[in-house]
Amino acid sequence: MLVVETTALLVLFIQLTLSEQENLDLTVLEKKQALELQALKPEVEKLRADIAALTTSRLPNLTKLEFDKVIPLDLGYVKNIVFTVAGKNSDKHYEYKIVMHNTDLTLIHPEVDVLFFDRVGVQVGVSKIGFHQDGTPNLDMLERGEVRSFSSMVDLTGDADPEYFRVKIHK
Repeated sequence: MLVVETTALLVLFIQLTLSEQENLDLTVLEKKQALELQALKPEVEKLRADIAALTTSRLPNLTKLEFDKVIPLDLGYVKNIVFTVAGKNSDKHYEYKIVMHNTDLTLIHPEVDVLFFDRVGVQVGVSKIGFHQDGTPNLDMLERGEVRSFSSMVDLTGDADPEYFRVKIHK
C-alpha cells in the first residue's frame, strides 16, 4: 500500500512540475506577445491615419461614420443623422435616422441620397429618401416649418463594412 501511495505521489509531483513549467512557458510567451503588440500599436494607428487621410483627400466630401452619435450636417433642409448597427455578428445590418427641417415658405419634396463608402473610399451602398424601391418619387412632403425624421436600413453590396458616408441632396 505504501509503495502504491508513494508511486501515486511521485506521479502527481511529476505532473505538477510539468504543469508549472508549461504555465511558466505560456506566461513568458504571453509577455513577449504583449510587448510585441505594444510596439506595433503606434505603427497600426499611423497606418490607419494614413489610410483615412488618403481616403478623405481623394474624396473630400466624405464624413467618418460614427455609430450612436448625432452627426450634425446642416445641408439645406437636412439637419443631422444618426447611424446604428443592429442584429447579430453574422446578421448585422446598418440603420440610420435623418432629421429634416423645412425653413422655406413652400412645400419641399425631400430627395436625399445617403452614400456609404468603405475604408479606401469605394462606394459600398446607397439609401434613397423620397423615392420608392422602383425609383419613382413618393409623395412625402415637408410642409413649411415642419421637422420630420426619416429612418431606413442600409443595403450594402458585398461584405464590406462602411466607414464613411456622404449625404447628397437633389435639387
